[in-house]
Amino acid sequence: MNTYTYTALDKQGKKVSGRMKGEDTSRIKKTLKEQGLYVINISERTPYFLPFSIVIKEGEIVVAIRELATFVSSKLPLDECLTGVVSQMKDGKLKKVFEEIQKKIREGKSFSEALKDFPSIFSDMVISMVRAGEETGTLDKILLRISDFLEKRQSFKNKIRSIMSYPLFMLFISIAVFIFLLSFVTPTITRIFAQIDMKLPVPTVMLIKISGFFKKWWIYIAIVIIIIYVGVKRLFASEKGEMITDFLRFRAPVLNNLLLKREIILFSSTASTLIQGGVDIIESFQIAGQVLSSRLLKNEINDIVESLSNGGSLSSSFGNSRYFPYLVTQLVSAGERSGMLSEMFSKIGEIYEEEVSQSSTRLANLIEPVMILLMGGVVGIIVLAILLPIFQISQSIR
Repeated sequence: MNTYTYTALDKQGKKVSGRMKGEDTSRIKKTLKEQGLYVINISERTPYFLPFSIVIKEGEIVVAIRELATFVSSKLPLDECLTGVVSQMKDGKLKKVFEEIQKKIREGKSFSEALKDFPSIFSDMVISMVRAGEETGTLDKILLRISDFLEKRQSFKNKIRSIMSYPLFMLFISIAVFIFLLSFVTPTITRIFAQIDMKLPVPTVMLIKISGFFKKWWIYIAIVIIIIYVGVKRLFASEKGEMITDFLRFRAPVLNNLLLKREIILFSSTASTLIQGGVDIIESFQIAGQVLSSRLLKNEINDIVESLSNGGSLSSSFGNSRYFPYLVTQLVSAGERSGMLSEMFSKIGEIYEEEVSQSSTRLANLIEPVMILLMGGVVGIIVLAILLPIFQISQSIR
C-alpha cells in the first residue's frame, strides 16, 4: 500500500490534513468521504530520506524522547531543548535525525510536522500525540507518556522473546545436528558398507540415499529455500498475503488465541496512550488500528470507527465485533460510562499481556520436550541405520 497526504474540510468547514495508507487516490477519497470530510487535495507522499540508512534501536529513541521531555519541562524554547538533546548524543544516525528535525523547526515547521519526515522512526501514534501536546501546551507530559509507552512495549517484546528463545535455539541446534550427521558423519561410515557385498537393511539404504542427495545437492537446496523464503515474504506483504496470514492465524490450534490476544494488547495499549494524550477517540482508533498486523482486525476497527462516526456508542460498536472478546466490551462499556476510557483500555492491555505471557511460557514448556524428543528420534533413527549392518556383519563372522 502507498501513503497519501490529504487536505480536506470537516463538517464545520475547518481545514484538516493528514496521512492515510491505501491502494489508490479513489479509495482514499471514498474513505475520507465516509468520515465526513470533503477532500480539497490529495497526493502520494514521498517520504524524506537521509543520505544514510536509518536503522535505529527503539531504546535509543526512548532515551532521546525522555531527555527532550526533561528539557521541555524546564520551559525552554523547543530549539534550545533540541540543542541540549543533540549535544548529549553520541555521533550516529539518531543524532543526525534530530539535527534535521531542529533544522526543519528553524525553517518554520512545527515539531509534529518535522517528525512526519521520518515515518520509519516516529510512528503515527507518536506524531499525533506530539501534535496534541503542541495544541494543549502539555508537550513535556506527552513526551513522557510516549517514552513510558515505548519502554513498556519494548519490555513486553523482550519478555516474549526471552520465553521463546530456548525453543528456537533447540530448533536451530536440531537442524544443524541433522545436516551435520547427513553431510559429514553418515557418508564416512556408510562408505564402508557400500564396499561390502551384502544386502543392506532398508533404513541403511534410505540413509545412504538421503545422505548422498544432501551432499550432492545441498547448495541447490539452500538456494531453493532462500527463493521460497523471499517469495513467501513478498506474498505475505501483499493484500492477498495478509488475508492468507489471517486465515492461518485464526485457525492455527493453540496459537490462534495467543495471536489474537497479542493484537488486542497492541490496539488497547496504543489507544489508551493516545486518548490519555488528548487525541480524539476516532483518530486514536484509526491510528491504533494501523499498528495491527491482522487485516481482519483492521477492518473490524474501521467498522467500529464508522459506527462511532454515525453516532453509535462504544459498547455497542465493540459488542457487534466478531473478534474482540466479551471482556473487552464490558470494560469499554464501563470506561464509557465512567469517563475513564483511557484507563480501561490500559487495563485491557494489562490483562491480556499477563495472559499472553503465561500462555507463551506454557507453550515454550510444551515445545522444549517435543523438540528434545524429535531431535532424539532423528538421531536414534540415524544411529539405528548405521548399527543394523554392523550387527549383520558381526553375525555373519560368527
